[in-house]
Amino acid sequence: MLKPTLFLLVLLALSTTGSAQHPVVQSVIEAIRIDSMMLWVDEISGEIPIDVGNGPELIVSRHKFNDGNEVAKEYLIQKLQQFGYEPVVQTFSTTGNNILVTKLGTTYPDEVVILCAHYDAMPAGSAAAPAADDDGSGCAALLEAARILRDTDFAYTIVFALWDEEEQGLLGAKFYAGAMAANDALIRGVINMDAIAYDGNADKKARIHTRPIANSIELADSIFAIREHYDIDLDLLLTNPGATYSDHAAFWTEGYGAILVIEEFGADGNPFYHTPNDRTVHFDVPYYHKLAKLSIATLATIAEPTGIFQVVPTTATASSFGLQAWPNPSSTSTTIWLDVPAQGPVRFVLFDALGRQVAVLHNGPLNKGQHAFEVPLASNPTGTYVAHVQSSGFSSRAIRLVRTP
Repeated sequence: MLKPTLFLLVLLALSTTGSAQHPVVQSVIEAIRIDSMMLWVDEISGEIPIDVGNGPELIVSRHKFNDGNEVAKEYLIQKLQQFGYEPVVQTFSTTGNNILVTKLGTTYPDEVVILCAHYDAMPAGSAAAPAADDDGSGCAALLEAARILRDTDFAYTIVFALWDEEEQGLLGAKFYAGAMAANDALIRGVINMDAIAYDGNADKKARIHTRPIANSIELADSIFAIREHYDIDLDLLLTNPGATYSDHAAFWTEGYGAILVIEEFGADGNPFYHTPNDRTVHFDVPYYHKLAKLSIATLATIAEPTGIFQVVPTTATASSFGLQAWPNPSSTSTTIWLDVPAQGPVRFVLFDALGRQVAVLHNGPLNKGQHAFEVPLASNPTGTYVAHVQSSGFSSRAIRLVRTP
């Protein structure tokens, strides 16, 4: 018997209980932690030291010709192992290595749904290549998906794929897609997350790229339906025929269905793209959280949950209503993000535990794309502080910070 089309299955899944959301998918959305993702982006983009067995070090660049590319590979493997997986390294050249995790489906183990991102970076040369948005954001969202979905059963097999050498022509994804096609492997759909954290004008716009290849149009229809059904506050724009500048295109070439989830890269492109300043300080953190929710919810829906939801706990901590901070506590500095767009001048002030003003962090209009403030703490005494922000766009907000020894 032929299975129903993908989009029909998604519509059936969304309508089986009337207007109610699927309880597993809704639980997945609620479990996605922005503090986890921000920690992992900070680590993979060189803001926070990591240790993969050689002592603390910073990943300064993930470019293919930089030693940091290999360190990033080991870091990603380490994280996936910590979640209980056994990642496989797929070597496709003397310098290229994909990282793959396979979570077998309970009903259709031979048909896969792929969630992917690329971990290599630009610019080349001796300059730093933090690549926080392109594509540290996708990598961290993939790690979060792997973490929260580990102990939940799905009908279809899920592959979490981290591609290498995307910046050199989608080389890692092309190798994998070509090998799958050569073996007549069944791919139910590919969701590619590439640059999902920048929204310079705070309009919540994001793009879904698709083409009339296999079930790519149905995949795009599904992600729009999931956005509506789970009330994820994003303004999605459809591009058909979609661009071919990211890893999803490798699957189109082989006749597989795939979509690209990306920020509004045209009208509101990240000005720090492929520069040493592509850093997390420029993220719109709530926007990033929403795009991760949308991507992971789409993965969970298409893979079809068959059991109850069980989540793997995370050790990351941070957040307060209205503001988010990471790392917190900290002995050196922390970064605070606004969770809603600021309008007009912003005044950001740091107070100590006795209510005395310690520093004015910002007082005036924000630069284009600015959603974050770095709070230096190293010169302050240990103890508790309060960061307070005021803007005409929202009522005053505050968050508690802890300066450790």
